[in-house]
Amino acid sequence: MVGMGRRQQQGASLVEVLVVIGILAIAILAFIRLYPSGFLALKRSGQSDSATRYAQKELERLKARADNLPRAIAPVSYDFSTGESVLLIDPTIDPNDLGVQPNLPEDFPSVYASGVNRFRRIVGERVPLGLPGPTLGRRDQLTEGIVYTTLFAPIAQRPTGERAGGGDYRDYLVVTGAPMRRLILNSDFQQPNIRLYEYGIDYDAAKVLLRPLRYAPIAYQVEYSFAYVAPSGRVETRFVSVIIELDPTDPNAPIPVWRDLPLPDGSPVSSFPGFLGIAPFSDTAARVFSELPLGAQWSSENPYQYQVLNPLTGTILINPLASGYYERYWRGTRPLEAYVSYYVHDWTIMREEFTVPSSGRIRLAFSDLKQFGDLQDDQTQYEGLGLGRDVDYEPLQADLIIVDMLTGRAAYFRRGQQLPDSELAPELRAQTLPNLNATIDYATGNLQIGNSQMQGRKIRIFYKVHENWAISVQKAANRYFLAQNPVGMVYDSCWYDFEAAYTGQTTDQARRRRLYFTRSEAGKTVLLREYWYVDANGNTQRGTNGVFRISEVPDDATGLVYIDLRDVHPNAVRWAPEITGQAVRGVQGLSVKVRVTHEPPGRRTRTDFDILLPVRD
Repeated sequence: MVGMGRRQQQGASLVEVLVVIGILAIAILAFIRLYPSGFLALKRSGQSDSATRYAQKELERLKARADNLPRAIAPVSYDFSTGESVLLIDPTIDPNDLGVQPNLPEDFPSVYASGVNRFRRIVGERVPLGLPGPTLGRRDQLTEGIVYTTLFAPIAQRPTGERAGGGDYRDYLVVTGAPMRRLILNSDFQQPNIRLYEYGIDYDAAKVLLRPLRYAPIAYQVEYSFAYVAPSGRVETRFVSVIIELDPTDPNAPIPVWRDLPLPDGSPVSSFPGFLGIAPFSDTAARVFSELPLGAQWSSENPYQYQVLNPLTGTILINPLASGYYERYWRGTRPLEAYVSYYVHDWTIMREEFTVPSSGRIRLAFSDLKQFGDLQDDQTQYEGLGLGRDVDYEPLQADLIIVDMLTGRAAYFRRGQQLPDSELAPELRAQTLPNLNATIDYATGNLQIGNSQMQGRKIRIFYKVHENWAISVQKAANRYFLAQNPVGMVYDSCWYDFEAAYTGQTTDQARRRRLYFTRSEAGKTVLLREYWYVDANGNTQRGTNGVFRISEVPDDATGLVYIDLRDVHPNAVRWAPEITGQAVRGVQGLSVKVRVTHEPPGRRTRTDFDILLPVRD
């Protein structure tokens, strides 16, 4: 029968359908919950890859400009004892300490005193004095000079509002000649007729002997460290860098004069509470180049002059007369040398260079750019890069800056909109770019420059990235001088226990074979040109060109980091100063480090890229 041949069909009940739908919904929701963390991990992985490429590119750039590398990159901290924020070199800072400087005022932006920004004093970057040439200064104005762009930028500006004093950047950038020859004297009865390449120092009286000029003022940069008893009762060391100006002596002949070594506020260092004395051999002196306002007329007689063309790019001009100029020296004459020392504004500011393509499209290395007004991880509102000044001379609230490298002119952006000249300080209005018709995608890091006149131009872009990504540079000092005792040590000094090495009168046998450095030098690599030590058999050995890595962890007894002879010579027992009077001759820094850091919620990470790169003396 037909009815008997039909297949029996049976449908699902409503309850069964609802159960299946519920199970699917739970599975889908669980799967969807994986997406945010997956996307976040993917984004961080992409950012990390970009940072690695950026750091490797930075290393290659530093290799290519090895002749310009600074003598050191020193640690800094802020001092507020005078009521103002003053940057001081602080060798007690550990390079691995990414925390915030303690005891900051509540209204002070902590970004400048935390993390990698605690190492941003560039000391003695060499400026090649090549041929001068014409360059664009202020708008519609052509000037001439020896153009130099610093290795690192932007140059620091004060984190609080201040009217510019005629373009004076001397607090954060100074250009000097080569270091002068030191003469250790007694100010009570010695006043020799020193030359311009010499200076005298009296450590006991805390005085310096300098030579004036007859017809023009002259300035010297004098740096030294001194020991004092802190209110806590501890003996501490402070590093000081000051500029001493001398008036012309006309109609009298120039005679060297003794001056009290001053503090930054001008008072004698000997009046500092708890003052103990100047650390011997911690001092240096150099002639200072005079800063002229941009566009000013160069002197036809004095080559020691410079102008700041653009602090964003670190571009300065040197008087064209300096090219081919020879100065007197104690061994005859030598070509004039120039060195620039400055503070980097903020290592968390990314800086990339591009040539604008015909399409105008630019892809930045990073995505997730900070935009003015964004809520940051510390629950504060992002207020911009802190570069430039507004009409009230407060830091300009721009979150992205584009600089034309040919003209030095800049365009400032906030929330994707180019700021009009009416919001800028008068000094900036003469150095701004025309409307770029730019669009910025902060989430993806894509830019579109619509102004066709920018095609083919080389530009530099400044911006910040969420989670505080930073690319910074650390460097060992060119030379470390031997300090007489650990009290007066600064960032470019080292010390060994002469008495313990010579007599063996110590319970810590490791101390007899260690060379100590300040905490700021932890993890850096140094070269010992020549040294002597005693081995386990009692034989005196001579070592040359020994490469040592400074410890990351300080010594318990001294609080200083160190190198140990046994790192290279396993049978070494102690230093042998009895051979020549000193166990070590010539300690030179070798290492240059590019550090990548970022701060995901609840933690800090860092990745270091190290190279050994000896620097020209």
